[in-house]
Amino acid sequence: MAADLARHFDAALHIVCAVDAAYFLDEPDGARPTQVDEIDYPAAAIERERADNMVRQTVSDLRARAVDASGSVVPGEPVAMLLEAAHKLGCDAIVLGHRHLSWLGRLTERSVCHELLEKSPLPVLVVPAKPASTSA
Repeated sequence: MAADLARHFDAALHIVCAVDAAYFLDEPDGARPTQVDEIDYPAAAIERERADNMVRQTVSDLRARAVDASGSVVPGEPVAMLLEAAHKLGCDAIVLGHRHLSWLGRLTERSVCHELLEKSPLPVLVVPAKPASTSA
């Protein structure tokens, strides 16, 4: 849906993935972690690699659909980082995917979507997750 809107309005999309700061090994100057860091903190290295791959693949998919797209992985709390990125990039709106939490998840995890809707000065478009495909 975001790709369709971007093409319709001739707008660019910037993919932002916020990673828990405890899992972000980059140096304050933006330098990537060393191999020693990745050996000492394998979970952090795996989390960062997953985030990088997700952003890279999403940007690649969008560009293949003729959408002007870029992306970044940022450390920190998702809502704060998304709002900060939107402000820095001069965004007109935020498009956010939504996942459904189990009843236990709703009790133990805060909803990034709900919090973003409450705090964002920009319009927020929430796109439901695609249902899992079924084989017949």
